[in-house]
Amino acid sequence: MHNANLVVNTDADQIIVAEAGVYSSGGLPEITYRGGGLENSGIREAVCDILEGGERAFKERARRMRVRFDK
Repeated sequence: MHNANLVVNTDADQIIVAEAGVYSSGGLPEITYRGGGLENSGIREAVCDILEGGERAFKERARRMRVRFDK
């Protein structure tokens, strides 16, 4: 994610989480992608891991948006 705060504050419909594997000398790390919305618990967990303030900040933003998300 480029900016997890942007994802949450704009209530993005589609989020793509990219993860880089282990870097090996002379090669490039494997990159994997996952996609979905904030209603997807795996995507929501990744957003909370990246978001400054973590899960608490996510829940506060969700409360302000009047959206209920149970983790």
